[in-house]
Amino acid sequence: MSRPLSFEFLNRGWDIRVLEGQSLRSVFVVLLVDLLMLGMVTFMMIHEGFRLHRFDGTAAILFVLFILPAFRYSRLIYRRLGS
Repeated sequence: MSRPLSFEFLNRGWDIRVLEGQSLRSVFVVLLVDLLMLGMVTFMMIHEGFRLHRFDGTAAILFVLFILPAFRYSRLIYRRLGS
């Protein structure tokens, strides 16, 4: 057990800092909502590309904004459930 304000306490990983204020269940719910939104944005991009023959850059930015936290939180959940 490390003392508060020691180097071990300050040198914790990002996953421990995320789970200090949130439970693993709430992170999982956020991940589910994020994946739902990611699927909707992906469908919009595919629909606009094939059906309307155009590409909207805003959808691509939204895709990146939804995929980064989804990738990070899915690794966090996998790591926590594996240990």
